Amino acid sequence: MINTPKYPVSHEDRHLVCQEEVEGPIQVIIDQANMQGWTTLETITAMEEVLTNIRIAYDEDPDPVEDPPPADSGDANDFGAFPSADRLVKAYADEREKQ
Repeated sequence: MINTPKYPVSHEDRHLVCQEEVEGPIQVIIDQANMQGWTTLETITAMEEVLTNIRIAYDEDPDPVEDPPPADSGDANDFGAFPSADRLVKAYADEREKQ
C-alpha cells in the first residue's frame, strides 16, 4: 500500500519519501515475477521499459481523462467510438439493401 505524501510538493525530501513508498509494491511485483519464472534482471528491465513508455505517454497527454471522446465517423466498420443501437440497425439495414 502506498501512503499519502508527508510533505508538500515544495519540500526537498518529498521525492525520497515517494521512492520509499513505491519501493515495497515494486518489490512485490519483482517477487511475483520471480515466482512465475522471470529473472529479477529481466523483470527490472521490463519495468524500466514500461515506465519509459508511461513517461512518454504522460509527456504527450498528462491527463487523458480530460480529453473529449473521439467522434463517431458513422462508418459501421469503424470501431473507434461505439455507435448507438439506432445507428447499428440503420447500418445493418443499409448493408442489406446493397446486397
